[in-house]
This record gives sequence, structure tokens and C-alpha cells, in this order.
Amino acid sequence: EKFEEAEKHAPTVIFIDELDSIAPRRDEVVGEVERRVVAQLLTLMDGLSGRGNVIVIAATNREEAIDPA
Repeated sequence: EKFEEAEKHAPTVIFIDELDSIAPRRDEVVGEVERRVVAQLLTLMDGLSGRGNVIVIAATNREEAIDPA
């Protein structure tokens, strides 16, 4: 929903703090809910190229803990 809202109000910036806590590396995901969150986030991020005026910035203290995708 936030991505759709951001697109409606573009130009916008979405800031995700501590990305590693909601989107760890796919090979380290153990639960089905976590797996779905990671997959959904990656799908949303992949679709951003067509949204032009929405920028996503994410922060982490553990770069090695986030998925390289």
C-alpha cells in the first residue's frame, strides 16, 4: 500500500530503516511469512523503474545480512 500511495503523491521518497530486519538474505529466511515479505519487497522494488518519481532509500548496519538482489 505504501508504494501505491507514494506513486499517487509523487515525487516521493520511501525510507526503510534497518532493512536487514524485514528483508534478510533469501537463503537465510526460515519462516514462510518472512519469505513472503522478502519476495513482496523485491517485487515492489523491481517494479519501481516504471514509477520514475518514487525513490527508495534503505539503511542497514549489516550490509552482509541483506539480499544482494
